[in-house]
Amino acid sequence: MTKQVIALGGVVMALLLGGLTGCEKSQKTAENAQKNKQFGVAAEETVFDGCYTIDKDTPATIKISQQNGGYVMQMKEPKGSQAIWDNPEKLEVLPLAQGWQYFSTNSIDLSSADAAGDVIARADKMLILLQTRQASANTNPMLDSRYVVSLMGAVNTIYQVPCDDTPVDLINNFHKNSQKG
Repeated sequence: MTKQVIALGGVVMALLLGGLTGCEKSQKTAENAQKNKQFGVAAEETVFDGCYTIDKDTPATIKISQQNGGYVMQMKEPKGSQAIWDNPEKLEVLPLAQGWQYFSTNSIDLSSADAAGDVIARADKMLILLQTRQASANTNPMLDSRYVVSLMGAVNTIYQVPCDDTPVDLINNFHKNSQKG
């Protein structure tokens, strides 16, 4: 009988400890969610590493990667240059509350609630990039990409495409694309 009580006590203790661990985990998750909400951190992770173009049918013209704990951006050099990509330029990470000002007026029916998190920007603020939430990209007919760019004040979608080292004739490609519409 004593062995049964000890065994039963062990099972009860294991269940209690397991339950407490589960409560601790769910309490920790709730605390993290509250902190995220308090500090404006989005539930979705933003991913900026990759290559981008303003026309999804053209090669990449912008490359964003991580370097020394931050983001850097490179632009493709014009066709005929010795290098394919220019020198990396450091980008700033802006909290959404600060970065949203560059997207607040737009023709793609975007609101700050559509943003997945922080935005990244060139130091001169001529190019600012944000990633939208997956749900926003799925439900907003004006979005056909999860990425949106404010380029010299104009807001539009930008496409993440495979990175490549294909030289591009930026001037001719721009004129061809602007004559499509």
